[in-house]
Amino acid sequence: MQRKKNTEQHNLALKRIGKKMIKKFYTIIILTFLFVNNLTAVHADEIELTASVDKTTVELGSYVRFTIGVHGAFDTDQPQLPPLESFSLGYGPTVSTQTKIVNNVVYVYRGFSYGLIAKKKGKFTIGPITLEYKGKTYKSNPVNVEVVERTPFDGKIDKRKGKDIDISKKIFVELSTDKKEAYIYEQIIRSFKLYFQKGLPIDDLEYVPASTKSFLVEKLGDERRYEEVRDGILYSVIELRTALFPVVSGNIEIPPAKFKCNILIRQQYRRNWDPFDNSLFDEFLGRNEYRYPVERSTNSLKLKITPLPVSGKPEGFAGAVGKFTMDVYAKPTEVKVGDPITLSINISGKGNIQTIGEPTLAPEGSEGFEFYPAEVNTTITDKEEGIKGEKLFSKVIEPQHENIKATPAISFSFFDPVLEKYQTITSKPIPIMVEQSDMEIPIYLSLEGVEKTKAQARILTKDILPIMSDLYSFKNQGVVIYKRPLFMALIFFAPILFIFSCVYLQRHRELLQTDVSYARKRRAPSQMKKQLSNTRQLIQHGNPPEFYAALAKTLTDYIANKTDLPPASITLENVSDTLGNRGVSSGTVEKLKQCLESCDHGRFSAR
Repeated sequence: MQRKKNTEQHNLALKRIGKKMIKKFYTIIILTFLFVNNLTAVHADEIELTASVDKTTVELGSYVRFTIGVHGAFDTDQPQLPPLESFSLGYGPTVSTQTKIVNNVVYVYRGFSYGLIAKKKGKFTIGPITLEYKGKTYKSNPVNVEVVERTPFDGKIDKRKGKDIDISKKIFVELSTDKKEAYIYEQIIRSFKLYFQKGLPIDDLEYVPASTKSFLVEKLGDERRYEEVRDGILYSVIELRTALFPVVSGNIEIPPAKFKCNILIRQQYRRNWDPFDNSLFDEFLGRNEYRYPVERSTNSLKLKITPLPVSGKPEGFAGAVGKFTMDVYAKPTEVKVGDPITLSINISGKGNIQTIGEPTLAPEGSEGFEFYPAEVNTTITDKEEGIKGEKLFSKVIEPQHENIKATPAISFSFFDPVLEKYQTITSKPIPIMVEQSDMEIPIYLSLEGVEKTKAQARILTKDILPIMSDLYSFKNQGVVIYKRPLFMALIFFAPILFIFSCVYLQRHRELLQTDVSYARKRRAPSQMKKQLSNTRQLIQHGNPPEFYAALAKTLTDYIANKTDLPPASITLENVSDTLGNRGVSSGTVEKLKQCLESCDHGRFSAR
């Protein structure tokens, strides 16, 4: 009985497990169906039809591969070839499919390839091809093909390389920019494109970028890979994009960029079916290919860089060029006298985020505050369509009395190259509530037989003080100290020194709040020490390119602060004039230029 009961319980448990597994199975099936249905719905509305050939020049009697590509759907009908009087159909169609899923969006491709045999000499146009899909008619691009006389065979074959191959149209490079004219510090997108015929095996790719000594350079995202039809031929494209920020004005020429690679070409052997023939083993081991070296150079580019206009330039402009917005926050808004308030100033937009200077505080609302240097945090949010990001300035301020009702207004100026004029953003003062700080606790000191008097004392710490176990020699200091000349001089000059110190500190604080030039010059050494400390950590962590870039930025920022110029305007070309006009010795200037040149060399050669 007990065994039968255990068997029934076991069978019941198996049934429960089976039901759970069936439920999970159906759940997975339903979710998969919904997912696939959702994906296919993305690409089922519009398609694109393209036509391409593997070569635009073909010898009489030779094949040319003609491909019709359907982008966006798998369920179309087979495209029909138009009447071809100058070609005959050798084979086809052969069908190939590709599927890619990017951000929950499906990209599908279906290709129909035909082998066409050239029958007549001349220049011919194939297409356009038409296709009906969901009630709409789609047309492809036409393709031009030239048929030439067949080259006679001279009877000589190079076993290692075979016939020479014309690869001028199989692989080439291009260099371009999104604009030919720009303002100084304006963002320019430079694009390097490598075109190689689809299916062409290439290896050992090496890109030598053009010199950009007159620009600040930022890489834009990862390389892009896609396909493009040029002159009827389908090419695979690799695109590298960079953002250029010109730091000098005038006519600037960007020299050509270079590209090197090897094309893998299969060797053709005539087999003699000897089992010990080396060609058989080479083909089996993949050694029947040789590398054909290829080097390509792009065109040079000429740009016209215009200086920023002088008229309309705001007083607080620090060199920012682009399109920006500003958000200001204060936390906390209810404090006591002497408590810190953090002003968070966030500048975001499109442009060179790294060179954005600190916004200025309005002098009208700055009275009664103690200001501290801002902590800066830069974040690049997008590098695909240009440099976009934000720069956060966290500035600590302390109210000095309870009559303060709001934080000072903040202004940020930049030049908009699209509108071709300066823009100034000014935030509204943020209301705050300042209360009087707690009163210091009075301590009463008294001796027997002496009338009690009050003495104010500041509590430095709240703790049990240690018991003094050692007694030093007693000396009656009260008898002789006031008779000493040093004590008399100190009593006389101390109030005067104190008054002068207060006047100097008050004037110093006012200048820090109202005079941007004075503040930059006074804070330049401390800022430089902080930047050097961060730079030292980069070399300790093994980042030579970032170390050289940070060191160069430290030097240029220090010079810019001491000379009251925008950091982006300090370049290797004009640093001699900038410092020479201010009395800096030629020896110091030469050493500085050598240091900047070493930084540029280390920054670019280490990559």
